[in-house]
Amino acid sequence: MSGNRDNLLLLILADLRHYVVIVILGILILISALYNIYTTHETRELVTKKEYLSQQKDNLMIEWRNLLIEEHTLDEHSRIRSVAIHKLSMAQPTKNNSVLVEIR
Repeated sequence: MSGNRDNLLLLILADLRHYVVIVILGILILISALYNIYTTHETRELVTKKEYLSQQKDNLMIEWRNLLIEEHTLDEHSRIRSVAIHKLSMAQPTKNNSVLVEIR
């Protein structure tokens, strides 16, 4: 039984030796197909990541705009005046309580 297996193995190897070019081309095609699958998978992952980052960028831009609007609202003169009058007990200077200083 062992002799038949050895003969069969030698027969297969001898047959493959006649078709070396075809075997090499088959292996190269298989490697190429596996690389194509890998590249497609990586591309899909990168596209998914790009979409996620793009959405995150859009969300951050919206938040930035909202913060700018809030900052401008807080910087308005009327709000500053209101805080100065009510919280800090400040008043608008008049002619009676202002002093003119001359520089020579």
